[in-house]
Amino acid sequence: MKAGKLDRRVELQSFALGTDGDPTAGTWTVEAAVWAERMDGKGTERARGDMVQAAEATQAYRIRYRASVLPTWRLRDGSQFWNIVAASEGRGRDDETILLVDRLDPNDGAS
Repeated sequence: MKAGKLDRRVELQSFALGTDGDPTAGTWTVEAAVWAERMDGKGTERARGDMVQAAEATQAYRIRYRASVLPTWRLRDGSQFWNIVAASEGRGRDDETILLVDRLDPNDGAS
């Protein structure tokens, strides 16, 4: 893998429940800050009249091999947050991990 394509610094974050197990009292913790390449993604919108009813964005990020990434984590790229849907692992000397992600709604209190 050529380092030149890894041009974005992103954070991989995991969620920890609060001490009483309440998911609303949990916090996001940075597991790692890594260099990544954002790969071409796609987006869709459904509209009725002048209003957008639903919007989805999917993306993929390539990082150096990392075995510990879980689909319960999220990725922060600048001010954007993405749910990690899957992490594929390579094999061999030039291993990489491809993270498939879905965009989090900026109004859902992700920060």
